Amino acid sequence: MSQDNVIVGRLGRAFGVKGWQHLQSFTSPSENLLSYQPWFLRGQNSDRWQAIEDYEIQNHNDSYLVRLAGVDQREAAQQCSGSLLGVPAAILADTAEDEFYWHQLIGCAVVNEQGQRLGQVSGLLETGAHDVLQIAQSGQPLLVPFTDPYIIDVNVSEQRIVVMWPSEWND
Repeated sequence: MSQDNVIVGRLGRAFGVKGWQHLQSFTSPSENLLSYQPWFLRGQNSDRWQAIEDYEIQNHNDSYLVRLAGVDQREAAQQCSGSLLGVPAAILADTAEDEFYWHQLIGCAVVNEQGQRLGQVSGLLETGAHDVLQIAQSGQPLLVPFTDPYIIDVNVSEQRIVVMWPSEWND
């Protein structure tokens, strides 16, 4: 599968001796991960996605355990630990107006109201109160709350976000 996959989870440490391992969901709510099909796996040191043909999954302490087909021993599960789980972007549901998937925001240019380029979105943080844009710029990364009044406009098609962030706040 091509780079059109969206990362929705990560395989964690092995659990037990029969190939089970922890599965971290990056979806919100976390159970949305279970409704996405097909799944693809990308190893830590790889840029290629591999289709996951079959797997077993079970709830475990407010999270999930997964056993991939052909992974039936602890050592094999340990080799998969850290691999990313992806799904084709095309299968994700459309968002409502003013709603965005995180993968749509990563890479967007960020400018302030004065038109000054602040950097590019390199990631997002979930704080509990609201999400925070991580903006890569020269020097220290900039963190901007993804909430009113800081976010003025998000234009995913133009890959541009306008924020209320005067240049003197960067000093």
